[in-house]
Amino acid sequence: MFLFIINPISGNGKAVPLWNDIEKEIPSTIKYQAILSNSEIEARDFIVKQLKTTEIKTIVIIGGDGTVNSVIQESAGTHVPIAIFPTGSGNDTARMFSLTRNPELFVKKLIENRTTCVDLLKVNGRYGITVVGVGIDATIGERANNASYKPILNKLKLGSSVYTIAAIFALMSFQTFTSKVIIDEQEFPLRNSWLTAIGNTTSYGGGLVVCPTASPTDGLLNITMVSDVNRLTVLCRSFPALLKGRTIHGKGVTYKTGKEIQIQTDRPIQVVLDGEIILTTPLHICVQEMALKLVLTT
Repeated sequence: MFLFIINPISGNGKAVPLWNDIEKEIPSTIKYQAILSNSEIEARDFIVKQLKTTEIKTIVIIGGDGTVNSVIQESAGTHVPIAIFPTGSGNDTARMFSLTRNPELFVKKLIENRTTCVDLLKVNGRYGITVVGVGIDATIGERANNASYKPILNKLKLGSSVYTIAAIFALMSFQTFTSKVIIDEQEFPLRNSWLTAIGNTTSYGGGLVVCPTASPTDGLLNITMVSDVNRLTVLCRSFPALLKGRTIHGKGVTYKTGKEIQIQTDRPIQVVLDGEIILTTPLHICVQEMALKLVLTT
């Protein structure tokens, strides 16, 4: 039995038409159940009930990174793989693993069921698959999610540009903070902190490569810290380098790796995980090695 989780509001509503295209490609011999929901609670309850009563072959997600995040809360650590058909604005998970957006090929690969095991983040008890960001990245995410221009850009297939525009506005007004980052018991005090990003994968925000050497299969988390630099430097040097996927060299940017990270801040700071703002500091983050099975649809 295949379970399909479809987020009907993902990508400005394009998930449902794409699901219809996918459903047409499913052979009549394949058994499946589907739920259309943008509620995390409803989707997770559906998965839990089905796992208890049915032998599930794969949980299939038709949605964006936020929907993926909801599903992995129940699938992590189980033998049941997930498959992702990306329909969101950012689609950073799909980008990392080069997942197809062709319905016919997707169903073919789904049936082939070629899987790989990948690491996950665990952030204050919640799983994540891409990047957890503390600081301006969460502010950018909030602006992007609430942007009036987001539906227009999605229709024009320019969804990732939402984050770029939101970032420019956020950089002009963001107030820095003081923090302490502890990586495997080594302390890093940060003044005028702009962001601390912990990556299981390389990018977030629709392709901003914040942790350029991160790998979801090496048992490590990559940490990027930007602090003690002025607004002009961030706006004119650091952020443009992120847009181009470059490693940032110079004062104020520090790259580290580790397995366990703690973050303390002088005031509560919003935290973005897999593109959704769902937490605030303080944080305890650790890597969960080989915790998720993923169907490769390349």
